[in-house]
Amino acid sequence: MDLNAQETIAKALTDLQNPSSTLFAILSTALASTLLVFIISKIVKTGNGKKLPPGSLGLPLIGETLQFLSAYRSHKSKDWVKKRVAKYGPVFKTSLMGSPTVIVTGQAGNRFLFHNDGHRILNKQPKNFTRIFGESGIGELAGEEHKRIRGAIMQFMKPEALQKFVGRIESVIQQHFADCWEGKDIITVMPLMKKLTFQVACDLFFSLSDSAERETLANEFNTAVKGIWSVPLDLPGTAFRKAFEARSRVSQRLSLLLDVRRKEIEQGKASPRQDLMSCLLTMKDENDKPLTEEEILDIVVVVMIAGHDTTYNLLTHLVRGLALNPDIYQNILQEQTLVLEGKQPNEPLTWEDLRKMKYTWKVAQETLRLFPPIFGGFRKANEDVEYQGYTIPKGWQLFWETSSTHWNEEIFKEPHKFDPSHFDTQVSRYVFTPFGGGPRICPGYDFAKIETMIFLHHLVTKWKWTLVDPNEKIMCDPTPTPVMGLPINLQAKGK
Repeated sequence: MDLNAQETIAKALTDLQNPSSTLFAILSTALASTLLVFIISKIVKTGNGKKLPPGSLGLPLIGETLQFLSAYRSHKSKDWVKKRVAKYGPVFKTSLMGSPTVIVTGQAGNRFLFHNDGHRILNKQPKNFTRIFGESGIGELAGEEHKRIRGAIMQFMKPEALQKFVGRIESVIQQHFADCWEGKDIITVMPLMKKLTFQVACDLFFSLSDSAERETLANEFNTAVKGIWSVPLDLPGTAFRKAFEARSRVSQRLSLLLDVRRKEIEQGKASPRQDLMSCLLTMKDENDKPLTEEEILDIVVVVMIAGHDTTYNLLTHLVRGLALNPDIYQNILQEQTLVLEGKQPNEPLTWEDLRKMKYTWKVAQETLRLFPPIFGGFRKANEDVEYQGYTIPKGWQLFWETSSTHWNEEIFKEPHKFDPSHFDTQVSRYVFTPFGGGPRICPGYDFAKIETMIFLHHLVTKWKWTLVDPNEKIMCDPTPTPVMGLPINLQAKGK
């Protein structure tokens, strides 16, 4: 394929990644014709006569990636899956991100993938994910190496370790409200939630207080994350190329911070437990082996994305959901008022206070059910795998997804309704999967929970608000995002 042809395809794919594009049908047809003329190097494995799941592998080379990404960005992924389940059944084949893929749905599919992690099925991600999260990132590791790196992360991220940071998180949140909410009649929520959650993450993970450096890092992270759900074409101008270049710049900046922190610890100017970076620098395994710099950088990138993108998505939709459901707002307010009983004015929240916020967390769980920050996740068959009478050939991708359980009316009565009572009883870990499941459940889960409850406490006890546009559309970029950023009319209580 000559350079001009590559550039033509790159431009078409870049246009298709624009959520506002109205040329999908025309461009996809043109792209298919171009690829059929210039097809190169990759022939999809057919399974060598084995009984494959039903479905379509789509166009040569690109499969159904364009249709999937179009549905994903318009927040219609569940419709994309539902249509194929209706046609093929709960397990079907397609081709995504350059590889033949089997999508498994429902509780059975989640159980199958979450507990087949290791030898038969690997947590191998598409090129997009690997280039952003890192070759030595936790998502690429298996067996003892995965346990070692996950153990290093959880030394800092487990609830008993995070308890001592409640006051620190609350201080950042209180300052955010003072700087960005007070005295305002209208604010746009989503960019403020991005700013807040990134600031909290920077504070806890590497004690970064320089606002200019923090803003630069935030911009680089945002560019990198947008490349995760993009067509994996490494050509100038594509979202994939921009994301990889941004990830390289993130690594360079974090490496400089790492050098500074290492010297501060050696000189006794920093505590080995003051933040995640310090903890990772001083950690050793049972063989007295420290983490490498590459491992530390990849861990920090993964945890920043897990602890920032998931949380700002949740907080944004909580603000939206409470505005649309004033009865639920009142229920949260009642619970938070009880939390304040017996406390002095401006007395900080404690770990015990957070443990009392049971209804508040149900509201957050319901928000995550309706607007999960991730739609699903990839695995890869390390050998031929049998599932429900079908053979998934070695080397094929597998994909689990949230919608077939989150929106299942047999599991959640009236699944389209925002109803925290869906979580009055314990929900199976194979049903509620906004953070994944099994041994690879997101390590930032408890961190997100703590930050969310502190934020909601200060939000409902100090503010009232209404939506500027109650019908604002939701797109995915890459998490579910109100297209205008969720502008709200704001009123401080007592005024």
